[in-house]
Order: sequence, then structure tokens, then C-alpha cells
Amino acid sequence: MKATGILLAGGKSSRMKRNKAFLELEGKPLVERSLTVLKTVFAEVLISSNKSELYEGYEVPIILDETLGQGPLEGLYQGLKVATYDQVFFVACDMPFLRAELIRFLSSWIPEYDVVVPHLQSGLHPLHAFYHRRCLPTIKSNLEAGRLKIIDFYPSCSVRYVGETELQAFSDLSKVFCNVNTPEDWSAILKG
Repeated sequence: MKATGILLAGGKSSRMKRNKAFLELEGKPLVERSLTVLKTVFAEVLISSNKSELYEGYEVPIILDETLGQGPLEGLYQGLKVATYDQVFFVACDMPFLRAELIRFLSSWIPEYDVVVPHLQSGLHPLHAFYHRRCLPTIKSNLEAGRLKIIDFYPSCSVRYVGETELQAFSDLSKVFCNVNTPEDWSAILKG
């Protein structure tokens, strides 16, 4: 697909106490599992991280934040700035069960909307979503104002919320959209 996929791997992993990107599932670190899926979908794949040395072996361009401490919103901003394509899919590195078919399904609403984001009963998933480069000015304004929550810029954009009923063709959505935040989360995933 002529779009960019960006793996966000810049979090502090403070609750996990170790880098979530390198947790291993079925013999592969999460970063590797995610990159494998993204490479099957996107013409361009990038990693957003301020620890570039950790990811050099993956032969994927690495984007650094210009301003530290701004969280994933800064990652979105820098990613949209450098991406080759106008449509960019961002996903957190701590989602072990990415599905290429689901990402392709979400892409069916681009470039008509600025944001295409899954909206399940569990809430919005802004770190498993598509963003158009048109979002850049609004994201920049929010960063400058210190409004760092990703969904805070949504009201200024055209957003397609993809509901659970639309995603029902994909089994086990809770698994697909689960992310790892704590050692307990990770234990639950390993137990299956």
C-alpha cells in the first residue's frame, strides 16, 4: 500500500520496568513481530524512537523526537513530517497481535478522512490508527500549547471512528487491540 507505517517505540516502559519492544513472544521480540506485519502492508516502514542504537539492526529508518518529554504526540508529529506518503499508520510497539488484514480494512477510509481510528467498547485506539499529513498544523498547535493527549486534536480534524460492529469480521478484537503495560499484562499474554 502506498502509505507509511510507523512503529512507535519511544515510550519509557516505566510500569513494565524494561523495554516492551524487546519482550519475546514465540521466540521473537515484539518490535520484530510488528515490523514483519508492517512490512507486508506498507511501501515505507519507519521506527519512532529516541534510542536509535537499539533499533539499528532492523534496517528501518529511525525518526527521533525534536523535543523530548512530549510523549506519543511528538512521535506522530515527527513521523508525519518525514513520511514519504500522506497517509501514515501509527502503532505502539507493545501490541503483540497486529493483523495486516485489519490494518488494510482501516485503510479503506483514507484519504477521505484526516484520522481513521478504531473505537471499541474498551475505548479509542489512537495508537493503532491512520493519520493524514493534513493533521500536522493542528498537532503542532497542540504541542506548542502543551496539550499532549492525542485525541485532543481530533475535534479540529475530520475523524472516522470505526466501531466495533464494523470490525466484527475480525475475531477476538480484545486480543488484537491488547497492549502490554505491566508485568501482569505480559504474564496474561504468555499464558494465552
